[in-house]
Amino acid sequence: MSHLTFTRKPMPVIPEQRPMYKIAMILLVLKICSSGSKSSLLRLHLFNWALFDEQRFQSLVLSAERKELIMGVWGVDPSLNMALALAVSEQLLVKENNGSYKITPKGDLFITESKLITLFDSEVLQLKKVSKKITEAMVKAAAKRWENEI
Repeated sequence: MSHLTFTRKPMPVIPEQRPMYKIAMILLVLKICSSGSKSSLLRLHLFNWALFDEQRFQSLVLSAERKELIMGVWGVDPSLNMALALAVSEQLLVKENNGSYKITPKGDLFITESKLITLFDSEVLQLKKVSKKITEAMVKAAAKRWENEI
């Protein structure tokens, strides 16, 4: 049998999967769409999932208007968990005892100094459509429906 060798080559990563992009989106969601600039992990996954696709985001906007989540399930992205861990290690976020994530003063400073709101103006406009209308209670109610269906 012949000898095989593997050489690792650099691979491009789409922007939506890059840790700094994810951290920026997390900070914007917490700042624009979250009461007290904090949110549960499941709610952050909902926004992350919706931001990937225009149709999904429109469902989120409609849910905000109806005050009830109309989507049955949403995706959980491991790269979001990694971005959250990185943001916590950089002290942009803090993970609270109840498992929710909250922006730190350093995170607020990062938002203003890096001009995230200007850089991601189209995403900011989208997020402002939803504002703080997707509540933790709505997310918990959807998760409870999952439990009841199992």
